[in-house]
Amino acid sequence: MSSLTDEQRKMIEEKKKAAQAKLALKFGMKTTPSIPQSAKINYNNNNNQCTLSKTGSIMSPTSSNIKTSHNSYSKNQNIQSKVMIRGTCELISKDRFTVHVAYHQQLISIFKTIQNKLYDPKTSEWSFPIIYHDQLMISIKPLESDVKIDKLPYFILKMFKATEDIPTDPSTIDLSNIDDNFLNELYPFQQSGVQFGVSKKGRCMIADDMGLGKTIQAIGIIKYYYDDFPLLIICPSSMRYTWEEEIREKMPNVPVTGIYVLSKVNEQFIDPSVVITSYDLMTKSKDMLLKLKFGIVVFDESHSLKSEKSARTKVANSIGMKSTRCILLSGTPALSRPIELYTQVKIISKNKFISPIEYGVRYCNGRETSFGWDFTGSSNMRELKVVLETQFMIRRLKTEVLKQLPQKIRNVVILKAENIKSRSQDMDDLESLVNNKSLKKTQVRGALLEYFNHTGEAKLPAICDYILNLLKEGQKFLVFAHHQKVMNGICEVLENNRTYYIRIDGKTSSEERKSVCDQFQSENIYRVAVLSICAANSGITLTAAKLVVFAELYWNPGILTQAEDRAHRIGQAETVTIQYLLAKGTADDHLWPLIQSKLNVLNKAGLSKDNFKGDSTTVVNCATQSNQMSILDYLDDKTDELDENDLKFLDELEESQYKRRRKC
Repeated sequence: MSSLTDEQRKMIEEKKKAAQAKLALKFGMKTTPSIPQSAKINYNNNNNQCTLSKTGSIMSPTSSNIKTSHNSYSKNQNIQSKVMIRGTCELISKDRFTVHVAYHQQLISIFKTIQNKLYDPKTSEWSFPIIYHDQLMISIKPLESDVKIDKLPYFILKMFKATEDIPTDPSTIDLSNIDDNFLNELYPFQQSGVQFGVSKKGRCMIADDMGLGKTIQAIGIIKYYYDDFPLLIICPSSMRYTWEEEIREKMPNVPVTGIYVLSKVNEQFIDPSVVITSYDLMTKSKDMLLKLKFGIVVFDESHSLKSEKSARTKVANSIGMKSTRCILLSGTPALSRPIELYTQVKIISKNKFISPIEYGVRYCNGRETSFGWDFTGSSNMRELKVVLETQFMIRRLKTEVLKQLPQKIRNVVILKAENIKSRSQDMDDLESLVNNKSLKKTQVRGALLEYFNHTGEAKLPAICDYILNLLKEGQKFLVFAHHQKVMNGICEVLENNRTYYIRIDGKTSSEERKSVCDQFQSENIYRVAVLSICAANSGITLTAAKLVVFAELYWNPGILTQAEDRAHRIGQAETVTIQYLLAKGTADDHLWPLIQSKLNVLNKAGLSKDNFKGDSTTVVNCATQSNQMSILDYLDDKTDELDENDLKFLDELEESQYKRRRKC
C-alpha cells in the first residue's frame, strides 16, 4: 500500500506535467497535442497496426482521418530530425580569426558583408579581423535555429582585441644599460631574443632551436635586470658547473665569492649573489630557497616541469611566482603533447593564465571521462602557436636565423638481417602481444617496453659490425644508445680496435662530463663519443663531430632531436649527418612510426620543425617492408606517456638477469 498522501501525489503529477511541457518545448513540439491519460494504445503484433482509443491523435488505418494524421506526424518528424550546423572560431594570427563550419548559403551571404573578410579556396574557410568578431556573431544571430557557431573564448578576445593590451614591439627596446662588449658578441637574432625578454618584463620563455645560444640570451636579460639580484638558476644536475663558468665569464662584475653551486640539501649561504642548483635539490631545499627571496629565476630545460602534479613543478611554481623576473629555457618546451606547456606558461604568467581545464579543453581536445579529464590530445594548434609567440615565448629555428649554418641530413640505416641475433621465443611472444587487438592499451604498452628491452640485445651484433665499418672511414662521430649492455658492447668494440673514445652515461659526474667533452672537442686522438640518450641529450657541445649515430631508438622525439643537436649547433662548420640504425622484425618497426606521429602534433603548434619524413630523411639499405601492424593502433596520443621509470624498471630487471647468468 502506497504511503504517499493525496497532496504528494498531486505535487508529483504537476512536476511531471511541467517536465513533459519543457521537453516538448525543447524539441519544437509545442503544437503537438497531448495524449490524455485515459487514452490507451492497443498494439496488434500480427500486422504491426496500432489504434489509439478515445481522443488520441494516432488513428487506426481504417480511420477516415489517416491522411491528416500522417501529414501531421511527418511535419513533426521533420522538426525533430532537422540537423543543426555547428562551427567554431580559431585565432590564426594576432589580428585575424577563422571560422570552421560547413556550407550554409545564408551564412556565406553574411560572411560576405563583413569588412576585410578573406576566403581561402584551399581550405574553403573564411577569416575575419578580430575587431569584427562581435559584429559577425551579432550578424549570424538570426540563423541561430539552423546555425550554431562557438565564439572565440573570452580570454582570447581580451588578450588580442583590446588595443591597450597590445604588447610592446621588442625591436624598440633600448639595451644601452648592457655593456657593449657583451652586446657585440651576440648574433642579431640573439639580441632580438634579449629584447623580447625585456619587452615581457623579464618573464618569458626562450624556446629557440637547440644550439642557438639560449644561455647567452638569458644572461643578456639577467644583465638588463641586474638590480633585481640575487639570481637563482635551476638546471639539470649535469649543467650546474657549465652555468657557473658562464656566469663567471660573462658577468665579471659578480663577485666570485657570491656564486654558489648547491651540492647538498639545505646548504647554507652567506649573502649569495647567484645560486645554481639542480631540479632535485631545488625540491628538497624548497624552504631555504624561498627564504632567500630571489629577484631573478632561470629554469633551464624547463620541459622538466611538464607534469603539474610532480613535486618539482609545485616547488618551481612557488619559487617562480615570488620572483620579479622568471626566464624559462627549452629547445623542446613540449616533448610530445601540448598539455606539457601549461605548467610552464602558468609559472611565467604568475598564475594569471587560464585554468587547466580551460586550457585542456581548448588546446588538448579535452574530454571528461569516468576517470576524470583526458588532456592527452591536441586541438586549435594554430591558435595556441599565436598565443605562445605573442604573449610568452620566442622561438627561432636554425634554418630561419643562421643561413650560414650547414644543414642536417638524416639517414635511416636498415641493419643487415644476417647480423641481427636470432629472435628468441620471448621476442616472438612479445610481438604477438603487441599485435593483439584484444588486449588493453596498458598491456600492449608494457609489452612494447619489454620488446624494446630485448631489441637492444638482438641488434647489438649488427650495431658493432656497423661501428667497425665507420671506424675505417677515419672520421669523428657520436653514437647514442639507451641500454647499458649496448653501450658496453660498443665500448668493447672500440677498445678491441684500440680506438680512443669518451663515454657519458648516468654515472658520469658533472665535472667529468665537462672534462671529457673538452677532450673530444680539442684532441684529435679521441674519435668516438659513446653517449646515453637519456643522460647526454642536453647541456653538452660536441661540434668536433659531423656524424651522429643512433644505435637505438627512443619513444620521445623531443629527446632524439635534442641529442642530434649536440653536434648541429653554433660552432659547427660542416653538414651534420644523422643516422638511425633500425632492425626489421624488432620493436623498431613499432617505435619509428610512433615517433613520427608525436612529431606531427608538435609541428602543428610550432614546437618542432622536424618530422623525420620527406626530403630531410632518406632510407638506405632498406629491406622489404614489414607486414607488422602499427603500434599506433594501440599507443595513440591518448596513451599515457612512456616514462623513465618504466625503463628504469626494465633496466634493473635486465641487469639482475645478466648477473644471474654470469653466476651460472
